[in-house]
Amino acid sequence: MKTEKPKKLIRWCILGAVGCGFMAAGDWLLGCIPLRETDTGLFNRAYYLSGSYGLWKPVLTVGLGAVGGFLYYFVVKALNADIDTKYRKTKIIQYLCGIFTVAVALTIHTWVATMAWFTTYLGPRIGEEAAIAAVTAYQDGVLLAIAPMYVPMILAFGIHFVMLLAGKTRYSRWMLAFHPVTWNLLLVTVPDIAQAMQVPVATWMSVMSQSSTNSAIMVWCIAAAVYERSHTQ
Repeated sequence: MKTEKPKKLIRWCILGAVGCGFMAAGDWLLGCIPLRETDTGLFNRAYYLSGSYGLWKPVLTVGLGAVGGFLYYFVVKALNADIDTKYRKTKIIQYLCGIFTVAVALTIHTWVATMAWFTTYLGPRIGEEAAIAAVTAYQDGVLLAIAPMYVPMILAFGIHFVMLLAGKTRYSRWMLAFHPVTWNLLLVTVPDIAQAMQVPVATWMSVMSQSSTNSAIMVWCIAAAVYERSHTQ
């Protein structure tokens, strides 16, 4: 099945990979900090609360997210083009969910970055306990609005995963090994498995978990571009 010209798809995948790289770089800025055994959650961490985390980093995170969010559109176009044209309604639903994902990606990125900023700013000024209480209240309050936004995001990639599994895309099923769903689960669970095996807490665990979604999508974009290139020569 060929619904789009290979060169166009390769270009979309490359642009999408770049966009995911920008988004992942923002995640790395948030997660790449020294960890302690007593650290819990995303921001209840000594490094943030001590004020050691540079306040310029959350600002840069939002900037990287803005560029990455813009380029995410090409990920949506590429994923949608993969699905067989016979499944028109499925393609429409997947595309709309993908567009919604583009629209909210920066919102979620900004939300997480502001929590990092609040934690590192308030920690030395009002004390660790008060800072954590304030940030937790902010997180819990906004989470009510943020949580529903994840549903279309899950559908955008979940539908593509199911269609690939069913053999209804342009790719062979072995490409499931590079799918965003596969890699997202891998990047999220590996740190948990390591901790369950009593591996000492390390920065790589935070980075891997924090950047799991964007890194997973970047893996797919690169794999899809390589696939298209190898099958057009």
